[in-house]
Amino acid sequence: GIPFECVEFVRRYFYQIHGFTFPSVVDATDMFYRIHTLVPLKRGSKPVSLQTHIYPYVKPALYYLRPGTMLFWEPKPTDDLKYGHVALVVEADAEHVIVAQQNRTPPVQEYNTRELFNAINTFNSAYSGIKVMN
Repeated sequence: GIPFECVEFVRRYFYQIHGFTFPSVVDATDMFYRIHTLVPLKRGSKPVSLQTHIYPYVKPALYYLRPGTMLFWEPKPTDDLKYGHVALVVEADAEHVIVAQQNRTPPVQEYNTRELFNAINTFNSAYSGIKVMN
C-alpha cells in the first residue's frame, strides 16, 4: 500500500463519521505538527479545533484516551515508523483501550489502559502525542 495510509485512514474516519477533513500532509509526523483544525465538508458549518496534548499528561488517562483520539508515534529509522504513525482510539474504559489503525498488524489492537497511558506519559516516549476534537 501507499506509505501514509494511516493518515488516510484517519481522514476517512473524520470524513465519514463527523463530516470533516484536513489539508494534505506529507506523513503522520507532518500531520501531528501542522494540522490543528478539521475543515467541514458541509457549507455553512464551522471548522473544529483540534487540541494537541504532549508529555506531561496531568489529567486522568480517560480524559485523553477516548473515542476519536488520534494517537501519534514518533518517527524512527525503521521501515515501520520512518514516517511516524497515527491511529485512532475507538473504545476506552478504565481497563482497556481499543486502537484502530492502518499499515500495522493487527489493524485493531487492545491495550491495558494504565500501561498505554504510562507509555504515552513518559519522557522520551515512543509517542509524539495525541490530538482530540474540542
